[in-house]
Amino acid sequence: MLKKKLKIIFAGSNEFSLAHLRSLFYSEHIVKAIIIKPDNIYCKKKENRFSPIKKFAIRHNILILQTNNLYEKKFYLSVTKIYADILIVSSYGSLIPDQILKLFILGGINIHASLLPRWKGAAPIQWAILSGDNYTGISVIKMNSKIDSGKIIYQLSCPIDITDNTITLSAKLIPISLQCMYQSINIILEPNIKNHYKIKNIIESIAPRIKKIDAKINWSYPAIKIDRLIRAFILWPCCYFLINNYCIKIKKSSILSFKKTNFKNGEIICISKKGIAVNTQKGILNIEKIQIPGKKTLHIKQILNSNKKIFIQNTILK
Repeated sequence: MLKKKLKIIFAGSNEFSLAHLRSLFYSEHIVKAIIIKPDNIYCKKKENRFSPIKKFAIRHNILILQTNNLYEKKFYLSVTKIYADILIVSSYGSLIPDQILKLFILGGINIHASLLPRWKGAAPIQWAILSGDNYTGISVIKMNSKIDSGKIIYQLSCPIDITDNTITLSAKLIPISLQCMYQSINIILEPNIKNHYKIKNIIESIAPRIKKIDAKINWSYPAIKIDRLIRAFILWPCCYFLINNYCIKIKKSSILSFKKTNFKNGEIICISKKGIAVNTQKGILNIEKIQIPGKKTLHIKQILNSNKKIFIQNTILK
């Protein structure tokens, strides 16, 4: 039987993956190094250029392997010198080459935020919300040369509420994900433990990377689709519309009606302290919280006190 105190290399990029790194760091296992992508040099604030994973690694003196080319010989040699037992990946965003996976006696596992084979790809949480799924989950797979296509080791589901956005759903998935990660490690170390997953009636689908252009609201969509877009893109790129040369980001919305009306698409029907009611192709969307350029996120009732001229009834939003 293999030793239970594992030497780990971890690969990740965001707050979701940070929860796994933090848990592993304070566990009985040893995090020998992290693999991250290059810093985001386009951030205006220097402190935001480092990913949450890198900040944690610096704070806790964990070796950092940072590269934009996983096939680079220098990177390969760096990994060979660590002699880690397993590679654990969460929200890293790039395919790990076979030559790297073969360096680990236990191979690599990927913690993916969907019920595979549904929502393979870069943005599974967002696409689950966009598609109106009633549930999603966590799948831990044995990594291979294809994207999110390895053998499923462990899998648990999680319901999606109609008000969930990417932030709230990610928070719900984290404890489930940690459970799946440790159960998967146990299964790998103890072959007699049964795998736990169900793949019945799950249709394979792709969750492609989100683009900034996807966040521009098209008022000819039904209210239900626009509301899903707003909830899915709450972190990035954040849905927006144009009015009087202002680019307004929507931070919170709700649906007032699912019925078709005689108003024009994008027309402001009503303005009140509860929100701005806007007509869509089918249904009325209520905009509750927004962000005006250079300002903090505010509720509509706060905006109306100081910027009444921005929003006028019967104006068409673009």
